[in-house]
Amino acid sequence: MIDLGNLQLSLNELKELIPHREPFLFVDEIIEVIPGESVTGKKYFSGREDFFKGHFPGMPTLPGVIIVELAAQVSAFMVLTVPSLKNLFGLFTGIEKFKFIKKISSNTTLIVKSKLLSLRHNVAKSEARVFVGNELVAEGIISAMFIDKAAFGR
Repeated sequence: MIDLGNLQLSLNELKELIPHREPFLFVDEIIEVIPGESVTGKKYFSGREDFFKGHFPGMPTLPGVIIVELAAQVSAFMVLTVPSLKNLFGLFTGIEKFKFIKKISSNTTLIVKSKLLSLRHNVAKSEARVFVGNELVAEGIISAMFIDKAAFGR
């Protein structure tokens, strides 16, 4: 059972809330969450992940699509930690104004800070900012629709 008073989520607690699993789970830990308001999560990329082999040989670069997916997964926790919404399932529905500011290499920990902009009719919009240390490396707006888990047999 997840203790929302803790305001942090371990990997096992993360897996209680979102259906993603390795190799497509891109969140290691939720550092802080204020349900329905904001969230901070992190992910370490070692360079041993398969996508670094081809993106790009000799110059490993974290693919932008993985950065966006990481931001979406972290952002989902703002909604899924609201007690009345915990039995929902988030489906990624959109990306707006996402910018990649700096190349991200292997052996890097990314910190995603996201805040909820709106939640209407089970569609959430959040502003995600991605950092390496204190340096902003990407940012944009993520949208997701949240539906009942039973619709997916969960």
